[in-house]
Amino acid sequence: MKELYIQARGREKRWIYKKDGEIEGLFTYQPHQESLVGNIYLGKVTKVERGLGAAFVDIGEGRNGYLAEKDIPQNVEAYLQKQQSIPIHRCVHEGEKLLVQVTKDASETKGPRLTAVIEFSTENLVYMPHGHYIAVSKKINDMELRKTLKRLGYNWKSDEEGMIFRTSAAFLSEDVLHKEFLSLKTQFAQFASNGNKKKAPAILYETNSFFNDVLKYIKKGDTGDVYCDDFETLKMIKAALEQEKLEKWKFHHFHHSGDIFQHYQLDGYWERLLRKIVWLDNGAFIVIEGTEAMTVIDVNSGKFTGKENLGQTIRKTNILAAKEIAKQLKLRNISGMIIIDFIDMKKESDKAEVIKALAKELKADEQRTVIVGYTELGLLQLTRKRSRKPLLDYLTDVCPVCSGVGRTLSTESIAFQLERELWEYEHTDATEIIVEATVDVKKVFAGEGNHHLHRLEKILMKKIKFQINNHSHPYFHIRRIN
Repeated sequence: MKELYIQARGREKRWIYKKDGEIEGLFTYQPHQESLVGNIYLGKVTKVERGLGAAFVDIGEGRNGYLAEKDIPQNVEAYLQKQQSIPIHRCVHEGEKLLVQVTKDASETKGPRLTAVIEFSTENLVYMPHGHYIAVSKKINDMELRKTLKRLGYNWKSDEEGMIFRTSAAFLSEDVLHKEFLSLKTQFAQFASNGNKKKAPAILYETNSFFNDVLKYIKKGDTGDVYCDDFETLKMIKAALEQEKLEKWKFHHFHHSGDIFQHYQLDGYWERLLRKIVWLDNGAFIVIEGTEAMTVIDVNSGKFTGKENLGQTIRKTNILAAKEIAKQLKLRNISGMIIIDFIDMKKESDKAEVIKALAKELKADEQRTVIVGYTELGLLQLTRKRSRKPLLDYLTDVCPVCSGVGRTLSTESIAFQLERELWEYEHTDATEIIVEATVDVKKVFAGEGNHHLHRLEKILMKKIKFQINNHSHPYFHIRRIN
């Protein structure tokens, strides 16, 4: 049983994908944070860094994109055959116009990742005008079929062209695939011709991540229900699927005035996925903490003690945690380096069983995840490919009070900070200083019987007056100097 709930009335688009009652996909698309992955630009090279083996390219999206030496057409073959690549400064030069495609969105500290090896794709094929190689989806296990597809690819393409046969290509005839290849080739020729007439930087092709992702999830199954609160969006989805054999899907227009997610009791999922703590069914819990360099996940036994010996209890808790972690990585779209601190296990067989459980759950994740293994300290390392921003980055900003550390300065620290700032007025002509502060800060600053307040007024030879502010955290602001 598959269900797709789509909220598309407003500027922010959201949808949830459920399978057999379990949430398998949860996505948010905001206009100013839309993913650029797949977009093609006519960029302008602004800087070539020989030491980095990379170039920076202006694509008109604010921060310049990063183009690595290996992602330039001249070096594709060299990297495939593990040969010496051509240095970046001999491939591109400053001021040059260049066709580039975004492969990874920008982060807080880095611009978008680019490639000059452009990809044009359909459900069955990926055409690369400068790809050089032929590849077949790893999900096609028939070795004879793999050889046949590779042979066809090399027969059709020129030396510099490349192609990837997707999983669905296994079910299509040679004629259908060849026509699709020729169509993609023609599309690119027209595309490149039109692009060269434009002034850089310019966007030449823009993906619709929201629409494409919805279609992709619908095509995962041959039957199910789609609920959408916007009739035009629902009509577009149905039109796009007319050529697909998905006649068993049912489409429902949610025409009520209320919120579609509240109506179907799904609105709480976003809030839950922002919490650091995730409780497991047995009373144990995991804590998810993100840093600039990595994500750290800690497993705690919590209220769970179990009815078996300690070793069995720990193993079962860790296996349950591994399954939940795999789910959370996907739903929160956590990527990059991930460190998991499972409850300490003595037996190597138990550790192997936990990895096996994690690997099994990760098979349902479309993003490639590599389990590196345990460190000497017993921490499990893995990496997950980054495609779009984590859900946390889409929905939240860094707290202006704690600056992202999750803690605020104590009342005492704030009060002493106020004292230090007031000392700066010691040799000024001011006679009166008005301070806006919370009650707790004033109390600590002034001291018992206003002893510290009077002492500082005497030393500074200035009157210090307070205006009470009802901030929810310790706070002060020097409002006026008379």
